[in-house]
Amino acid sequence: MEIRSATPKDSLTLSALCRDVQNLHAERHPRVFKMPQSDDFAVEFFDETLASAEFTAYIAEEDGRPLGYILCRMVDRPENAFTHAARYLFIDQISVRPNAQRKGIGTALLKKAEELARELGLSKLQLDFWDFNLEAHNCFEKFVFEKFNYRFWKTI
Repeated sequence: MEIRSATPKDSLTLSALCRDVQNLHAERHPRVFKMPQSDDFAVEFFDETLASAEFTAYIAEEDGRPLGYILCRMVDRPENAFTHAARYLFIDQISVRPNAQRKGIGTALLKKAEELARELGLSKLQLDFWDFNLEAHNCFEKFVFEKFNYRFWKTI
């Protein structure tokens, strides 16, 4: 397996890889998430994102076949009346093809994000995920992420 930096030419590949996790979210919360209709559903999003200096994406491949990706964003939040300044690498998206899960690809992508954070002089990774995604939850716990925040909603 190889992990390489994504380039602007990878928007369609990233969109296709994103479709798996988008389907999962749309099935679980159809009032929140849109069901993708094709592999190119998020090409415009990835075009814009990959053009931004604050985002970095990596693609995991085996024999030239894309298996997963991670999309990271550097956050530099200034101090305000409530919180101290914060600089960290936010994992905005991570997805591994269902038939490639449990083979260390997610862990390898997270390690790549950790490397990027170190290169940027950051000492913290942060991410969030939806409560129904137990596979992601287990992966993040194995990678020693700490829980620090909870969100709730109530439909009325």
